[in-house]
Amino acid sequence: MNAKLQNDSSRGRVAILISYACVLALALGLAACETMRVGSDYDRTADFTNYHSFTWLPREEYGVRNPLVVERAREAIQARLQQKGYTYTSDPAAADFAVDFTIGAHDRTDIHTYPQPYGSGWYWYGPRWWGYPYWGTGIDVHQYREGVLAVDAFDARTHKPVWHGWAKKALTRRDMEQSGQSIREAADAVLAKFPPG
Repeated sequence: MNAKLQNDSSRGRVAILISYACVLALALGLAACETMRVGSDYDRTADFTNYHSFTWLPREEYGVRNPLVVERAREAIQARLQQKGYTYTSDPAAADFAVDFTIGAHDRTDIHTYPQPYGSGWYWYGPRWWGYPYWGTGIDVHQYREGVLAVDAFDARTHKPVWHGWAKKALTRRDMEQSGQSIREAADAVLAKFPPG
């Protein structure tokens, strides 16, 4: 009888540990949604050592409701390129490469499922206890707004794209209320991969 109670107690502890593990995995998954994801791609035939000066690709419309966001992104990208040693020129004929960017946000929904234990009643039947835990499915729905900054570089002579970089992040209230800081962080993260190599 005493051994049976210890066995039942062990099963209960295992079910609780599994529950905690599932909650921890879910929390880590949600935390990962809030970190910035960065990626890039480039033309393997382009010689980036020949790039010393840049200009902006002319564009009239960015499709963003807040023009301050566009201006902050432009300033952040230009400042980061200049910190890397590139010279800005307003004359497209004097530039080695042209830069363009896209910035925006869209709503996302992530759905995570995980096993969720729930116990049946344990009952005494004859010489032993009977019963076992059931497993169901827990579902967590996470809705958020994802911000995206993409930066493109084009060879000024051939006009071909040579590099593309992007950053994505689940936006917080701070990101939206203090967009300048968030945009600088995104620009720095994207351009850390430029030039490739």
